[in-house]
Amino acid sequence: MKTRHIIGCFGVFLLLENGCQTSTPSPGIEETLSKAGSNREELFHVIRHYQKAGDSLKLQAALFLIENMADKYYYTGKAIDEYYTFIDSVYQIQQEEYDIPAIYADFSSKAQYLKEQPTVTIDVQTLSADYLIENIEEAFAAWNRPWNQHLSFDKFCELILPYRVGSELPESWRQLYRERFEPFLKSDTIQTAIQACTAINNELIKQTIHIAESSVLPIDLRPSTLVDIKFGLCGDYANQAVFAMRAVGIPVAVEIVPHWGDNNNSHVFNVVYDNNKTSHDFSGSEQNPDEHLIRFKNAIPKVYQKTFGKQPNSLAMQHENEAIPPFFMNANLLDVTGNYPFIGAKDITIPLPEQPNRRFAYLCVFDTQGWIPIDWGTISGNKVDFKAVGPNIVYQTALYRNDKLEPVGDAFLLDSLGQISFYTPQTETMEYVLERKHRDANYLDYLPPTMVGGKIQGANRPDFSDAVTFYSFTEEPNFKYTTVTSENPTTPVKYLRYLSSDQTCGNIAELEFYTKDNDTPLKGKVIGDYEPSLYYPRNGAEVMFDGDPLTFFHTNDTLSWGGLELEQQATISKIRYIIRNDDNGIRKGHEYELFYLEQGEWKSLGKQIATEDDRLLYKQMSKGALYWLRDYTKGKAERFFEIKENKVIWH
Repeated sequence: MKTRHIIGCFGVFLLLENGCQTSTPSPGIEETLSKAGSNREELFHVIRHYQKAGDSLKLQAALFLIENMADKYYYTGKAIDEYYTFIDSVYQIQQEEYDIPAIYADFSSKAQYLKEQPTVTIDVQTLSADYLIENIEEAFAAWNRPWNQHLSFDKFCELILPYRVGSELPESWRQLYRERFEPFLKSDTIQTAIQACTAINNELIKQTIHIAESSVLPIDLRPSTLVDIKFGLCGDYANQAVFAMRAVGIPVAVEIVPHWGDNNNSHVFNVVYDNNKTSHDFSGSEQNPDEHLIRFKNAIPKVYQKTFGKQPNSLAMQHENEAIPPFFMNANLLDVTGNYPFIGAKDITIPLPEQPNRRFAYLCVFDTQGWIPIDWGTISGNKVDFKAVGPNIVYQTALYRNDKLEPVGDAFLLDSLGQISFYTPQTETMEYVLERKHRDANYLDYLPPTMVGGKIQGANRPDFSDAVTFYSFTEEPNFKYTTVTSENPTTPVKYLRYLSSDQTCGNIAELEFYTKDNDTPLKGKVIGDYEPSLYYPRNGAEVMFDGDPLTFFHTNDTLSWGGLELEQQATISKIRYIIRNDDNGIRKGHEYELFYLEQGEWKSLGKQIATEDDRLLYKQMSKGALYWLRDYTKGKAERFFEIKENKVIWH
């Protein structure tokens, strides 16, 4: 809250009291009132209420909200109502796990209004004076507690006062959340914001987090729905934490990584402002302060805090007539990258190949949809400065012209020492066998050791009491298709199975049995003895034989098995399998195209149809370049890479 804004609003007061205006209101107030239409009187009523009460601080709080309301909105309509009826009902179901894709698919198949466009409803035209006054009173009632006595008025306005977090339906949420969570702050040992935040988050963690990859209707959920959340996007859990904590006066906010530096997603999380006036990240319902963001320190290009108030230093407030990317049109983003020393952010200066007729340039990271701008800098001559940029990430500089980003110059790697290395394709070429289109799935690293002890067997009795073993997992398998020779190639059997070890719950993606001199895998009736997976209830034994390496057999028990009943006995000559994986290896029959990067543009090295799994040979690859392998047949997970010392380095 800036004093000049308050002074600038006295004209509004005089207008209300005397019917004339003797000074100019701030641009924010003026914009809000101009958009309010017939709802202007409600906003005037809030101002008059605190004028008559003689409470100057609450009056300033009211003006802060009104001054920054102009761009706030929410969605209404039949599609919204129908979705809330559905999701509120589902959130009442109490169970350990949820088959989220199936739940969403069921709703989509029955929804009547899902394809109807929601209505954008503006706060300034709909919010009542009573609603704003109630919010202000509740926020002030939560102030001056041990965990927020350190707040300046400006911090209070941003971290406690706002009546909304995103674009959710406006509701009177404070009492609901206060009554739910205040009992957990009764201990005398809770004196700081971090301590209070941890106490509430420990309760949120008990609800067990279930992150969905997407949502049928990706809106910010209203507070009354979020209070009973069972599954949702990471932003839903972040918003719930804000409602829970601001209701009891804990100064928290939502922060974002607009795009990771090493994968094709963004991230949403929380931050708490502690009594020593330092910021500490956490993840609502997941990790407590200082335990969350540090796990991704080598992948963070920038961090922004979502604010209620417009930020004077944002590009949206400075660009004037120069067109800028849509992301930077949001004036409610505060660059807080420097608040996290573990990121090791660097200030960098990048030369431009020309002196452009532009004031601003942009720092971008890779995405399969195109370069994503995550930072901006002011151009000076033929160079541009970027402040507080995360290292160990490859960046591309770009200009914004004709409503699109135009890459300029070569991409570069910023290392942890602040050194910059440009990727310039050389005339010297090489050939290389590519095995994947994306880095290894680290989240599956735990899996190979647990597979040891599993067996692939055959039998002539359905209970496998006469089982013979064709193959045993005596070593850790990799994530590629693997062909092995049968240990009992002359024994005819009618039943075939994969028997998991006592350390894993299935986790075979594809399983193929072959007879001698036959390249067609055997078919049969799917059989098995296992407890269906709690986490993947649709991943029964049949998925081992569906030809899709992304689906995988998963059970709720170990020593479980699934297999085939053949129509007649057969002798097994060889077996081909692949364990649970991310399906980003080269796949036989898929169409690929390899690109290399030159001056920000991707240039083709040709298309190929893969003739075998996990192997694709490319020739005439320019040394020193960045590459991107596209799969036009299936999948969307792709990352770019370099080849250094005959090894793929993913970025």
